[in-house]
Amino acid sequence: MELKLDLLSNAIDSLREALEKYEQGSEQKIRAYKFSVLHLSHFLELLFKYHVSQSHPLLIYKNPFSKNIAKENTITLWDAIQFLKNEGAEFSVDFNKDLEWLKALRNDIEHHTFELDILEVRRTLGRIIRATEEFNEHHGLLDVAKHLGGTHLKIYQELVDEYKASLANARIAAKGLTENGETYDCSGCGELGVGAYIGHEIVCQLCNAIDHLYQCFRCEDRFREDQASSWNDEYDEYICEYCSDHIFNRD
Repeated sequence: MELKLDLLSNAIDSLREALEKYEQGSEQKIRAYKFSVLHLSHFLELLFKYHVSQSHPLLIYKNPFSKNIAKENTITLWDAIQFLKNEGAEFSVDFNKDLEWLKALRNDIEHHTFELDILEVRRTLGRIIRATEEFNEHHGLLDVAKHLGGTHLKIYQELVDEYKASLANARIAAKGLTENGETYDCSGCGELGVGAYIGHEIVCQLCNAIDHLYQCFRCEDRFREDQASSWNDEYDEYICEYCSDHIFNRD
């Protein structure tokens, strides 16, 4: 048995692994994000080396003039990026910052202790995927999506789609802000599972809309305004729909 991957195939293989681990992380398998970071870092390094190799295959080596090229070290991600910049490619300041963040986190994971802020990881990885996609499109370099399929393509497209990525992050945040992981629908933006119960309010983690919860004086549970009505204005008391029906519809 033998496994042999060329530069691009190796890059796409690491991207698939990064996407799988990202999806596992969203299912509360938090440790999976560590491996998503590592695999995505590997994908980016190989991807930009691949772009350099399109100018000439030997340029991915630090010493392309070596008599024993097979034993030469290859260039780093930052070497590849600088080469592309020298060719006229543009990298935004934000893209550079996110790549620096990814590099630092990867180094901590590989060589030291590390901490992961899950939402920061998800948002930054999403930004990096979108920026990479835009870079490839702008410079006509590579359509990454054509090399993916099935679940990998679905996750990749969700990350490229900023709203879908934000929606997924909002749902993760809402789950993390409640003790039992219960989430609520938002009456503002209408999205499902994006509301967190915080201090007798439902706070949407996507649009920041806030629904105050009114306590029923009879059953003492809390309800949204459309599920409760004023019972006693003088004492600012409310009654829920269930208790109101029970009181007024008794035989």
